[in-house]
This record gives sequence, structure tokens and C-alpha cells, in this order.
Amino acid sequence: MAELLILREGDRSGRHNMARDLALADLVRRDGQARLRLYGWRRPTLSIGYGQSPQAFRPQRLRELGVDFVRRPTGGRAVLHQHEVTYAFAVPARDLPGDVVATYLEIARPLLAALQELGADVGLAGDPGKPSLDENCFQQPSWYEIEVGGRKLLGSAQVRHLGVLLQHGALPLRLDYRLWAQVFGARDPQGYEAAMRRRAIDLAEAVGREPSRREVRSALARAFANWWADRPKEEPQIAR
Repeated sequence: MAELLILREGDRSGRHNMARDLALADLVRRDGQARLRLYGWRRPTLSIGYGQSPQAFRPQRLRELGVDFVRRPTGGRAVLHQHEVTYAFAVPARDLPGDVVATYLEIARPLLAALQELGADVGLAGDPGKPSLDENCFQQPSWYEIEVGGRKLLGSAQVRHLGVLLQHGALPLRLDYRLWAQVFGARDPQGYEAAMRRRAIDLAEAVGREPSRREVRSALARAFANWWADRPKEEPQIAR
């Protein structure tokens, strides 16, 4: 199996980032070479999953808050991207067999390794139970997403198209809880902010300091490269 190609990029607009993720998947489809892209966001940007309705969000309100808006190629719920490192991992689906939950577990391995290297006491979420009606990705973990003390640290989403699996995820170095509350909890911003602080955590709080983006990208690059080189080739066995 070919070596994983790793691309480290700077901060871009939401539209540019989503176009780059689609281009990444297209390259993998054409040459069969797995790729990892690590990047950031030039401005605060709300990304919604491909299954979400834009009508759930008020464009005028987002503009007033200085927040851009973009639709992701992957599923999942909305994420406010700001002070974070984002990863996009694209691979031929045949090279990572299993259903969505199984591949979430497999890709969680390098994510866990990178975060442990950075000093976070991380674990994996189990059964999410009854789905939340909240449009915010960070209000409820899905199977095998990364948590610290029961609070969600990293949100990921996935799509499969034309034989390629694309998964990307947001790792907040620092969460602006107030801005999240203004975006998602307009009816009761203070109550929403308090609720989100109970359910989500950023990397700075998880490790007791705010690591640099360069440090985080390096840890993710090493962990993914090691995992891709050493991982077992059979489908992972999981218990649900």
C-alpha cells in the first residue's frame, strides 16, 4: 500500500477549503493515493452538513456576527470553524473497508494518538443514544468521536462517493463559546453557552495550555503516517 501523502496548508476561506477537500477526493479517485490535508480558516465560518437545511440558519444574523457560511460535502451537523486545526483524510474506500461506524473507529486511532501526544486525556464516545435536535455538531458526540471527561473535543464527518472515502474533522484549539451561543442559541444565548460548556471542550482546556497550530499539525501528521504504515489490513472488529 502506497505511503500516505500529507499536505500542510494555511488558513483559507470556507469556500476555498471545501473546494480543496473535493479536489483532494478527486485526486484520490484518479490515482488511488491516500492523502491527508491539514488546514485552517481565514475567518469564522459556519459549515453545514450536506443534509442540513440552510433555512435553519439566518444569513443576515451570520453577517452581523462576522461569520461566513459554507456547505460541506460531508454529512453531520453544523460547525463553527474559528481557532482550530482541521483535517481532511481521503482514501480509496477499498483500502479502508467497513461501514461508517467501523471506519470512524479506525480513523479515530491516529486522532487519539496525536491528542495523547499533545497531553490530552482522551477517550472515545459510545452509543450517542437518541439524536439531539440541536443543529450544532458539538452538542452531541457520535460513535467513536473524541471526548475528554465526557465533553466533545473533536467533531468529524464522512462521505463516500465514486469509490473514495472522505472524512474531515474540526479540532478547536480555543472555543469562543459566546460566539457559538450567538450563532446557535439566539433565543437564550447565556443558557446555550452554559450548556455548551458542559458538553464541549477545546484543546487548550484539555491540555492546560494552547498548543500552536504547527505543533498540532505535526502531531496529527506523525500519528496518521504511523497508523497508515502499521495498521492491520483486515476490517476492524467493533462492539456496539
